[in-house]
Amino acid sequence: MSETALERLKTFLESRPSEPVLKEWMAKLPPSEYAECALYLSRLDGTTFIRVYSLDHAFKHADKLSDEELFLQLAKALNDSVQVTDKGVAPVNPKEDSEPGSRFGSLYNEAVRRGFQRDDIGFGMKPDLWTDEKFNKIGDPEWKRFEKLVARIHIALCRDAEVKWSEKLIDTSGTERQIDVTIRTRTGPHQMLGIVQCKYEKRPVGITEVEAFVSVKKDLNAATAIMVARNGFQSGAEAKAKLHDIRLWTLDEAEKVAWREEVRTFRLRYPMFREVKFVPAIPVQAFSNATMEIDFKAVWISNGEKRISLFNVIAQGISNATEQCLPLPCWVDLEFPGATLELLGKKFPVERVSIHLTHHVEIEQQRAMKVPLGASYEFRKNTGESVSIVERDLPGSKPE
Repeated sequence: MSETALERLKTFLESRPSEPVLKEWMAKLPPSEYAECALYLSRLDGTTFIRVYSLDHAFKHADKLSDEELFLQLAKALNDSVQVTDKGVAPVNPKEDSEPGSRFGSLYNEAVRRGFQRDDIGFGMKPDLWTDEKFNKIGDPEWKRFEKLVARIHIALCRDAEVKWSEKLIDTSGTERQIDVTIRTRTGPHQMLGIVQCKYEKRPVGITEVEAFVSVKKDLNAATAIMVARNGFQSGAEAKAKLHDIRLWTLDEAEKVAWREEVRTFRLRYPMFREVKFVPAIPVQAFSNATMEIDFKAVWISNGEKRISLFNVIAQGISNATEQCLPLPCWVDLEFPGATLELLGKKFPVERVSIHLTHHVEIEQQRAMKVPLGASYEFRKNTGESVSIVERDLPGSKPE
């Protein structure tokens, strides 16, 4: 069996490639493999802030979005930040258009600030990402994704069994049969074969299709035969299946992401300042002595009706450096044309505040939060028996 793109990516990551080298490697992948590898990269541990190319194009007021709205906007931004061509999928070049990547980066960083890890972000985006027409065109058709999903759920349910997707078997007549999902279990020294047929159809499955599956079961000497339908079965089909011990199941997929509440402890790494300069400089005589302490929250910069404290100016400078992933040490400038600085009861003209960032600090936070688990799925038997599984509990799909 040939090595999958995901397996090749994992091997490639062991060489610790630089970001440009990784992007070049990804750009050579065909569309469907690019999407699979990109989603894997978004779930890796070690979540950090990512670069926003242009703060002017950052998503405005991302902090006002609910968690659900944030992941929806993230999925939309990711879709806009990649382009599909005849050669495959690649990020939109930020030198040509910095808006899509900047919007995605600012939304991603807001998710990081809330305590979501890459794994959470990947699962949170997925339900909205895969409904987008662009990604539907480059990935597997829906019926094939349905088959893979059924296989993965059976793997999750049958931990001690060998489960394969899309396997070719030879029946008693020597005819090759393509089976959507095979399940092999052991009873003592004997191996038992189970077969699964997936019916991704808009109408309920009829008796003719069940009869054909009965024949496949007999010709393969399968101990168990299961038919999984997207939209249920006709009554005649149910009666025929019961007569020949064919198990009928429906698979319902949740339309929205599943969530779980947990207490999360996480660390955020921010640049910190050592020096603040004003242009023009504040006269020395404004200070009563060289060692006095100044409350940054009591120092104001005003320009007409707008008024902001020096504390918030510095916070904005730290945020800007964080968003742009600036290397330290560095200076960050914030412009205030025609503004006035109010300090110790006196007013001084100010055009620019320069903040010298020299080192990083880690801030640990703990909060109760809802963590996205991806979509939820439910196997439901005609007798009423059902099993629910969430995306995060499912193993990866097997290659053909």
